[in-house]
Amino acid sequence: MSEHLSVAEALHKAEQIDAMLGAIQGTAPDAVEAMGGRDALARKSEMTCIGPVPRLDAETWERMSQEYEGRREHGSVNRGH
Repeated sequence: MSEHLSVAEALHKAEQIDAMLGAIQGTAPDAVEAMGGRDALARKSEMTCIGPVPRLDAETWERMSQEYEGRREHGSVNRGH
């Protein structure tokens, strides 16, 4: 059954999707680019209660994790300090 949203609800959902994709891209931009960019990431994602979550194989998740850790170690990712 399809969900009928108001314009305001649809815009809110679009903002949530944009924020989640932006967060993923911000932590592993090279991996996102390698998979075809943000649009490709969106196509590989499944909607959950927290927004889109990519459905990726273990190798891709590992590559994204390694990129994040490498950027964090070199101060490229804000760690809240």
